[in-house]
Amino acid sequence: MPISFLDLAPRRPTATVSIDTEQGPVEYEISGASLVQLAEIGRRYPGFVKAIEGGGGIFSIAEAMPAIVAAGLGHHGEIDYERKAATLPSSILIELANQIILLTLPRARPTPATDEPEVPSAEEVVNGARLERTSPLRLSN
Repeated sequence: MPISFLDLAPRRPTATVSIDTEQGPVEYEISGASLVQLAEIGRRYPGFVKAIEGGGGIFSIAEAMPAIVAAGLGHHGEIDYERKAATLPSSILIELANQIILLTLPRARPTPATDEPEVPSAEEVVNGARLERTSPLRLSN
């Protein structure tokens, strides 16, 4: 029996991350954020939009990272989670935010039959890297 579109509940991509705490390692499941959530974060933090569009570097999104982490933990817009994420060591905060962005905007892979270049990963976009075409596209008749 077909499923109604309104009943459709696709599973978001997830990853398990381990954070070393004073009580020992603790594992958390994170997921990608929805594009609506990213847009809302972008309205709150314009530097985040600039970084996603290919400008700026990691510091352009630094203030948005706690909101990204809260969203990836399933608590989008919850100020308590954002405040706690803001207190994490920078290496953990950056790693969590990068993982969540990668889950949200997975790297597009071309099919073998196309000559289209790969879309840069969110990490490459966030870090300001741009892929350069190394050879021209082949023309077809």
